[in-house]
Amino acid sequence: MIYTNEDWHSLTRSNRFNLLFELAMVICIAQSQNKAPRGEREWDKLSTDFKSIYGMAKHLYCDGRAIRDPEHVNFLSNYKLDLYQTHQNIDQTLELEQVAMDWLDKYISLGTNFKLIPMPSTYNAVIEFSLRHKEKQIKIHKEEYWNNSFFTSNNIDIKYFNDPSDITNNDCVVISLPLKGTYKMPDWIDDLFERCNQLGVPVFVDICWAWLQHSFFLHLDHPCVDTVTCTLSKLFPISGFNQGFKFSRTKNITHYQELYSANRFGVRILCDIMEKFPANHIAKKYKDKQTFWCNKLNLQPSNCVYHAELPEDLLWYCENKRLAIDGVSQKVFNLVPLLENHDLLVDYLT
Repeated sequence: MIYTNEDWHSLTRSNRFNLLFELAMVICIAQSQNKAPRGEREWDKLSTDFKSIYGMAKHLYCDGRAIRDPEHVNFLSNYKLDLYQTHQNIDQTLELEQVAMDWLDKYISLGTNFKLIPMPSTYNAVIEFSLRHKEKQIKIHKEEYWNNSFFTSNNIDIKYFNDPSDITNNDCVVISLPLKGTYKMPDWIDDLFERCNQLGVPVFVDICWAWLQHSFFLHLDHPCVDTVTCTLSKLFPISGFNQGFKFSRTKNITHYQELYSANRFGVRILCDIMEKFPANHIAKKYKDKQTFWCNKLNLQPSNCVYHAELPEDLLWYCENKRLAIDGVSQKVFNLVPLLENHDLLVDYLT
């Protein structure tokens, strides 16, 4: 079932459902007084009237965003940048490539013949990949973030695959690792790469949630891997900067991509924030708090530090509610509001 606002007053509420709503109200009241962190989107606007606070609390756990970690916030709040010198730095992309490779070294193997270029957004990279392979049929998994609604809105036809055997030599594949719907690495991923290698099927891989895993290593050194995108906006609160990077096969990078891809101010921030904080910073820092809240709510923790597995009585709070229409799993609960307000909530409960 996919809940809508019309279902709110008829919901069967368990004790932990009520507890979570009570905690959401505490958080939203604090947010309305600028005493608790919030997101950066239009829907994160909040006033001090009860209707606004109540409305926000109902959906507080449904937003997948980066945690507002105090160290990250302090770093960004006090960040200093010489705009002119940054603008004139013609070697900046080379610096980004070295910093990124060092940052990723323990977690990803890419192989050879890849080159890093800055990327305004994964959105643009997916569209570029789709246009470059427009003669092929795009295949995605139902647990994929870049789903049917996204592709349809860009007049791109897609088909779903359930198993690697569904892939044919006329296809290309777009996939997030881990999958958005489960925040898990699929147990068939090696078989998928092997089949795509055999058939010469190009694969686009988005790894923006990888940094939130407690343990992971992505083996992406396969001939079929065409593009690997890396945005850090799920790890750091920098979504509004629209800045990331991607690894593309050298043969696919054009002069125009190199000329128009770089936002030197954004690239400078990426270099500095990666040098300051390792890739496992958040997963390591918040593991104990994830365990605390999962024990408190009797939930099964996910391998992703932001999440727990969602039981039926908490289905209203599903993070993937907006994606469920495309078949994305609703079995994911977002712990971020609890993690980033841990001290406030523990004090409230005691």
